[in-house]
Amino acid sequence: MKNLFASHLLKNLTALAAVLFLLVSAPACKKDKNDDTYFRFKVNGAQFEATGLLAYGVNFSGERSFYGVKDQSGTESCYINVPSDVTPGTYTLGDGAYDAYYIDNTNKAFSTNWGDSEGTVTIEEINADRAKGTFQFVAYDSDTETIKKTITEGEFNVLFR
Repeated sequence: MKNLFASHLLKNLTALAAVLFLLVSAPACKKDKNDDTYFRFKVNGAQFEATGLLAYGVNFSGERSFYGVKDQSGTESCYINVPSDVTPGTYTLGDGAYDAYYIDNTNKAFSTNWGDSEGTVTIEEINADRAKGTFQFVAYDSDTETIKKTITEGEFNVLFR
């Protein structure tokens, strides 16, 4: 009986030690950089969110772009263009050097370059690998420049490809 009790106690202590080890070591695990990659906003009040590989940045000749693609079909997306030498700060969208586009699920394009558009992008952090910031804008369609989309509560944290 004594050996049975000791054996049971030893099993419980071993299990407890394993749980304690996991609790202590779990915070030390390093989080993958892509886990917190996102590009999200509201378009006319409806939530849009791209995460992981569907939220990214690209360096072009003289320009950096931040993209959010809603799903693998790629039909609904949004992107913001800024000069390649941009530094942290707030910038007006639609002035030529800074602009934004929203493509809806019917493939209709809206931009801060058309109609009576307005908006801002705030770059909080930017380096060779990552960009983080916020944005909001009103964009008009390319056909008539009378149909608008209102983008609010925008935020991004993207890795450059």
